[in-house]
Amino acid sequence: MSSFLCCSLRPASQSARSWRTVAADARLLFSLSTFGENFDHVTPPALPPAWLATNALGPPPLWVTSNSGLPSPPADTPPNAAFVDDTDVVSDKRLDSMLFSFFEGCCPRLTFRHNFNLEADVDPNVGFDGGVLELSTDGGNTFQEIPASSFIMGGYNRTISTDRGSPIAGRQAWSGNSGGLITTVVNLPAIQTPAGGRLRWRMASDNSGSGEGWRIDTITITWCHDGQPCTPRPRPSPAPRPSP
Repeated sequence: MSSFLCCSLRPASQSARSWRTVAADARLLFSLSTFGENFDHVTPPALPPAWLATNALGPPPLWVTSNSGLPSPPADTPPNAAFVDDTDVVSDKRLDSMLFSFFEGCCPRLTFRHNFNLEADVDPNVGFDGGVLELSTDGGNTFQEIPASSFIMGGYNRTISTDRGSPIAGRQAWSGNSGGLITTVVNLPAIQTPAGGRLRWRMASDNSGSGEGWRIDTITITWCHDGQPCTPRPRPSPAPRPSP
C-alpha cells in the first residue's frame, strides 16, 4: 500500500487482496485513507465475507459474485464482479456492504465501476426496472436514499415509472443500457457512530418485461484523516543547476 495511506479500516477476516489503493489520488493527497472491494478473492457465486444479499420481494436468484455472462464485460477487474439479474416480475434485490466507519475522518468519497442493462421506456428519461444506491448510518438497521445532489459523476439517468408496480416507483435511478462500464463517484457523509455504516445497491423490477441485469465492481472509499489537511503535498524547490 502507498506510504500516503493511514488508518485503513478493514475487518480481520477480510482478504488483503481485496483492498486497493487509488494511486492517482494518493499522489495528489496526503493523510488519505482508502479501502474497497473488487470481488476477486472469492469463488463465484459466493459473496465476500460480511457482505449480505437479500430479496425483499421476488423469487431467487439473489445478488451473487459472477465472472461471465451479460451485461458485458463481466467485470472491471477480472475475473469477478457483483451481479444481479433483471427479472420480469416485481422484485426488490439488495446487496449490502460490510460495515465501515471513518474514525476521526472527514470528506469520505465512494467510487465504483458498474454496467447495467435494465428494462426502460423508449423515452430516455423514463425507466421501468432500475438500480439505486442507499446508505445506512446505524449499522444496517435503516437505510436512506442518497440524494442525486451527492453524485459527482455517473449519477442517476432516469426516473422510474409509477404505473408498473416497481418498489422504487417515482425515484431517480440507473436504468436502460449503460453501454458498458461507467464510473460513479459520490460524496458520503462522515460516519463515526459505534454502529457503523453500510452501503446498499438495490435493484428493483416491475411486473412486465426484463433486462440483462446489473454488475458492480472496483468499489473504493477514500477519506481524509483528521489532524492533517487533505491538500496537495508541497514540493521542494528544485536545486539550481550549474551554468555550463
